[in-house]
Amino acid sequence: MQPAIQDLVKKVMLDPIKVQIGIQNTTASTVAQKIVYVGREDAKLVTLRQSLREGFQPPMLIFVQSKTRAKELYKELIFDGVNVNVIHGDKSKLERDEIIKQFRMGDIWVLVCTDLMARGLDFKTVNHVVNFDFPTSLVSYIHRVGRTGRAGRSGVATTYFTDDDVPYVKNIANLMKKSGHDVPEWMLHLKSAQNKEWKKVEKLPMKRRSISTAMKDNTDWKSIKRMEKDMRKVKEKWAKHGPGKQDDDEGSIEFGSDGEDIMAEETAKLGKRTHSELD
Repeated sequence: MQPAIQDLVKKVMLDPIKVQIGIQNTTASTVAQKIVYVGREDAKLVTLRQSLREGFQPPMLIFVQSKTRAKELYKELIFDGVNVNVIHGDKSKLERDEIIKQFRMGDIWVLVCTDLMARGLDFKTVNHVVNFDFPTSLVSYIHRVGRTGRAGRSGVATTYFTDDDVPYVKNIANLMKKSGHDVPEWMLHLKSAQNKEWKKVEKLPMKRRSISTAMKDNTDWKSIKRMEKDMRKVKEKWAKHGPGKQDDDEGSIEFGSDGEDIMAEETAKLGKRTHSELD
């Protein structure tokens, strides 16, 4: 139960009695949990793709922080040929019910969803949960991981984190250790975010780059402008030189008869420079 709900209960109820089963704020010991450092935001998609290619045991739930990101990730995975679907608030109740039915029957292997859509749904046979976006609270993490390993079954929960997520890792690592799981010692010594920072990301999740392999979706506008400017220069140089022409300013330069060598060479140079800038 979230702290805000507990405070509300104390205000509206007279001497409420709380019945608790198990240890508070822990996850099931039957779920093998691991936290994976991916560095940059765009590396999460690469890591997920590699994991799917290496093989996994469906059904799998993938959690993201918003319906926009759910749609983006679904488009990338469906392009890869993954047996995947997505559930979010823009779908009608009839559509959501049908997706849930197919997921339970095994017709859908991977389901991309948000915390809000999956909350309260009871999937008894989920084998793997992936926190593609880092959970915004301990309650969110417990809820997500709790979708697998139900009724004594075993399960796997994998959480990705980037450089921006580092301040929030320690709390999750402590929770995992409290639940009886092995955690790398260095994670327990990370600097932890303060309560007000947790409350901030819980109300307004951090801004993340789009989930896309398209360069424009994952490149800042200044780099894009430089690339466009350089490409214009390459085109102008190509138009000026053409097949068999010479540049008086640069001395005697001859180009291949097919006229494409200079364009390919300049484009390759531009690509290498752009790649180094992005790194």
